[in-house]
Amino acid sequence: MAKKRQVIWSLESSRKVQSIVEYLLEEWGEKEANDILNRLKNFEDLVIEHPQLYPASQEDDNLRKAVITKFQSVIYTIDDDSIRVLTILDHRQIS
Repeated sequence: MAKKRQVIWSLESSRKVQSIVEYLLEEWGEKEANDILNRLKNFEDLVIEHPQLYPASQEDDNLRKAVITKFQSVIYTIDDDSIRVLTILDHRQIS
């Protein structure tokens, strides 16, 4: 049986998730913060089973972008045994 891939979050992506959750708690409440965490968990489950589900970047075909919500997107790469999340973008926090 083949070893199942794992999702590895970079330090930057982990910090951004924490920042997004803090922002959502402050501006929108616990329901929205929990929703993004659930959506990110669903992303992990999907991308482990179907790593190429999300489109490759036109600039760099090693990078893929998963739109989590209309406000958040995850940028990741696929390795032999892992999915590496490089960053998460929160379009609401961009000014």
